Amino acid sequence: MRWIGKAALVAAALLLAGATSPEKWTPAWTASMWKAGTERQEVPVANATLRFSIRVGADGDRIRLRLSNEYGQALQIGAASVRVAGGKAVAVTFGRKEAAEIPARTVITTDPARLKLRQFDVVEVSLYLPGSIRLNTVHGAGGDKTLLSVPGNYTAATSFGVAARYDHRPLLAGVEVLGGKPRPVIVAFGDSITDNTGCAMDAVPLCRWGDVLARRLAAAGRPHVVVTQAISGNRVLSQGTGPSAVERFDRDVLSLPGVTHVVLLEGINDIGGSGRVRGDGSVAPTITAEQLIEGYRQLIARARARGIKVMGLTILPYQGAGYYSEAGEAMRVRVNEWMRTSGEFDAVFDLEKVVADPANPQRLDPSLHRGDFLHPDARGETKMGEAIPLEWFR
Repeated sequence: MRWIGKAALVAAALLLAGATSPEKWTPAWTASMWKAGTERQEVPVANATLRFSIRVGADGDRIRLRLSNEYGQALQIGAASVRVAGGKAVAVTFGRKEAAEIPARTVITTDPARLKLRQFDVVEVSLYLPGSIRLNTVHGAGGDKTLLSVPGNYTAATSFGVAARYDHRPLLAGVEVLGGKPRPVIVAFGDSITDNTGCAMDAVPLCRWGDVLARRLAAAGRPHVVVTQAISGNRVLSQGTGPSAVERFDRDVLSLPGVTHVVLLEGINDIGGSGRVRGDGSVAPTITAEQLIEGYRQLIARARARGIKVMGLTILPYQGAGYYSEAGEAMRVRVNEWMRTSGEFDAVFDLEKVVADPANPQRLDPSLHRGDFLHPDARGETKMGEAIPLEWFR
């Protein structure tokens, strides 16, 4: 087990720890964590087992977990396990011990556990917490809810009595696998349009564009793994939900081993939220197109310093959305034109044209969004993921 003392140092510490090992781990699943802003977003646990279902994007014969307590108080893990859905549970240890303490504001990585995995397998992760605590380091996961057991340790059990289901997934920030050659990693980086937290994992058609892209790459025989580092309500420049894209880029991209590409789709919340009154009564900063462009430039420069390519996707139409304005539309048009013509990204794909209404390109195609004129539905996400050029990834 490894741990570090401050959330701001998570990325560097994990990278340093991995540099001393000859083993090349591949991120197979990730979640960008944030601090719960209300009690409803927290997950209360008292002498019970949490179970999460996630789909891994890479195969291997060993697995380890990254558990984040970046925003919380110290807590005890009494036991942990992993299993391929329907299979036998395999215990996960911490420094060769069954139990561990996760100190406040830290991230830990478990010992490796032997588990044979195929690409796109569903993995169940179970964590037993013997104490009583409200977990506030979370990620949205309404489509595949967090299960909380009746009292007791059920990490070795196939099933258990479910006491509650939650729309937020606490603690689990990443899954890495080992086996075969290390694989190039693509990070789908963005906000709710990329994360789609209400999406059920087995939805047909697939309802996250990053998942669609991953399946296309696999079908084409490409070795790449796609992981998603997105937060619903996130912004590039200022805090919306979770740390801004600029703030979280080191943690969510640069700290991951094997990243070769970032596919960026973010900025609509900066545009729509500019100068608006927040739920707590405060007023969000008013931003300009030039400030948003400068935020993209920061991300591009930091990625290129690590040899990572940044591929830009134009911001989608949003006329009809709750925070639409003519000034915001003008900003969106300005930013998209800069993306297309500046040459500052390694590549740009004009994604807005894929999902725009042919009769009114300022809004989403009515057949491709959820009814809010902002979020593509499963059909829209699939169309987006199918349109991204595979030639980008060599």
